[in-house]
Amino acid sequence: MDEFNFGKKIGWILCIVAVIVLFSGLSAHALLGGKITKYSADQVIIDSQGKVQHTGKIYVMPDKMRMDGFSPGGKGSIVFIFRRDKNIGWTLNPEKKLYMEKPFNEKDMEQATKNIIDSRNEKVLGTENVNGFKCTKKEIETTVEFMGYKSTEKTIVWISERLDMPLRTKSQEGSMTELRNIKEGSQDNNYFEIPKEYKKVSNMMELMGMDMSGYEEKPSKDAGEDKESDSGFPIKLPKKIKGLFGE
Repeated sequence: MDEFNFGKKIGWILCIVAVIVLFSGLSAHALLGGKITKYSADQVIIDSQGKVQHTGKIYVMPDKMRMDGFSPGGKGSIVFIFRRDKNIGWTLNPEKKLYMEKPFNEKDMEQATKNIIDSRNEKVLGTENVNGFKCTKKEIETTVEFMGYKSTEKTIVWISERLDMPLRTKSQEGSMTELRNIKEGSQDNNYFEIPKEYKKVSNMMELMGMDMSGYEEKPSKDAGEDKESDSGFPIKLPKKIKGLFGE
């Protein structure tokens, strides 16, 4: 695996962890006055030149969340559904009509994230309005160390007191993710269910339709790490992270 693709894969793994942790905090203050706890929104990805690259959807209820986005390879789509009421997380591949199921344990996911974050510093930059919401603008510097891969990133986020997800996130390269067209109200329960015609798979490689028949398993030599095949992912994953990708 070349360095570029390895970096992309690590970034995608961290993205999944971040999504789970965001949802963990989504209803922590859900009952506070003024909070919007039931809504849908467009999740727009914009490149450093200001061009919209992708638009997905997000659906939120106090104990449920769904995010429709694109797959890690940039082709096709992938859907994340988190059900706090059932303690289950699902990852769906709509094109192949496949899904993967894992127990959703907030404390384990929070701890997994803490294990890979080496340091985190925040600086308030002021206030701005984003799509009709008054936001606090912050610069967050995070150093992540994961499987020998260490990176420090500066991210700017715009956070409203009315939502528990950032209205806008900007990377140090200039690309942005933004919530637009936010519509408050209850969401259809069907958004948070697995369609009957979907087939269940056991790991991420199966979910993405990757043929691993020619992959030769190699034993792990490092303590605290699992064999590559245990996670269904062709890189060694620490036990805390492995659960995200199936048995």
